[in-house]
Amino acid sequence: MLAILSLTVRQLVGSRRVWLVGVLVGLPVLVAGLSHVADSTTSASDFADQLTSKLIASGILPLVMLLLGTAAFGNELSDRTLVYLTTKPLARWRIVAPKLLAPVLVGALPVAVSGVVAVSLTGAGGFRGAAATGIGLFAGGVAYAAVFTWAGLATRHALLIGLVYVFVWEAALAAYLDGVRYLSIRRFALAVVEGADDTRLTTLEHSLDPRPGAILSVVVVIVFAVFATRRLRRIDVP
Repeated sequence: MLAILSLTVRQLVGSRRVWLVGVLVGLPVLVAGLSHVADSTTSASDFADQLTSKLIASGILPLVMLLLGTAAFGNELSDRTLVYLTTKPLARWRIVAPKLLAPVLVGALPVAVSGVVAVSLTGAGGFRGAAATGIGLFAGGVAYAAVFTWAGLATRHALLIGLVYVFVWEAALAAYLDGVRYLSIRRFALAVVEGADDTRLTTLEHSLDPRPGAILSVVVVIVFAVFATRRLRRIDVP
């Protein structure tokens, strides 16, 4: 498992996508830094909440995880070398687990750290508020990794479908329609942030409590990890 994880991390870091990931990860810190220079009447708390909800949770986090999650099995599928993994005497979940963990390490962790630094720069919430932001973003990143890793195995059009999901579902519909709150990883992540520090996101309206958000995040990871494992068992490897 460690060898598969190491190989996948190297593949992700060595791909061209990682440059875009780097830009996206650095964007919240840049925006937070510019907030000190710009003449704004927005309070630090409101700015931090909007930065977390609208920029990071709705756009940057899902996009980063889409780019990396769909590429977790990308090299093996495009090079038709997946057969070398599937013919080894390894349980399928032992292949899926490191493939899922790799985008978490390369994508979810840096985005969470970026969120912590960005919120710290705004001066809102102190250390606890910044840490809560990182926890929530990391939880959301793991859930996105599970979904997009499965999607990368399930269809060749995972990137295109994922872009529609990110920009239509998460950034538009799920951001404004309360009826889909239990079907939005973005809502789960924000609920975890609020649960870790109840002084965060107070300027936003929430319709999902922290406990359901945390539970549903775990459910998403388990369900889509199982889906990916089943798909790997049934996939027709040339």
